[in-house]
Amino acid sequence: MIRQGIDKNLSVGKVLMEEDMDARVLQMWSKKELNADRFYQTGFETILFNQSKDFALETVLSSVVPWDKELLILNSLDTPIEPRRVGIHPETLSHNITLCDLGSMELLVQSRPRLSYILLNIPDVQTLADNVLKQLLQIISRNKLTLIVNCDLEVTALNDRFMGAIDFMVGKLHKLRSFVVARRSKLVATEGNSRKLNMDLHAYWQLSLSKRNAFLEPMVS
Repeated sequence: MIRQGIDKNLSVGKVLMEEDMDARVLQMWSKKELNADRFYQTGFETILFNQSKDFALETVLSSVVPWDKELLILNSLDTPIEPRRVGIHPETLSHNITLCDLGSMELLVQSRPRLSYILLNIPDVQTLADNVLKQLLQIISRNKLTLIVNCDLEVTALNDRFMGAIDFMVGKLHKLRSFVVARRSKLVATEGNSRKLNMDLHAYWQLSLSKRNAFLEPMVS
């Protein structure tokens, strides 16, 4: 059941968003020609918030990362990110590593069996060199990690650059418009996980679905 009052934070248009918002989000996701009405056929879902990107990120972290799992925060800069600043629950054990130290990242992941989630903070996709990204994706694939990408600036075709490895992407359209693109199989698994009543990603998704056209076509192969 959708919690009362949760819809005030969610922007719902004809399908999920207004047409111009759809176009901008899909361009940030991929260069491929994507129809907003049928985006669900790709295996991903979009959720648009009438809130800041910090709210969207905290909603993802509160809903996606279980209390008994560990989170690795990957930064493009040398300055570690304070976990509470990005909405990481105090009970969640987190680690900070910079992208220039991916060797240490793999050693850490292999020594911490509960470390299952990666939060990658990047100002924009251009800060990632091809060789660094390739190494990162290999580590994620080998260790079956869930990848959350938090992008501060408007990007282009982020999922293309990441070869489809992104599970959750958090971005913003402007100060009080943010969005999440989520892999449906991972999104389904968040049901009942949220630690905060007003930051339940699964509930926001379900509310979005209630506004969608009832006729759904099969997923594309």
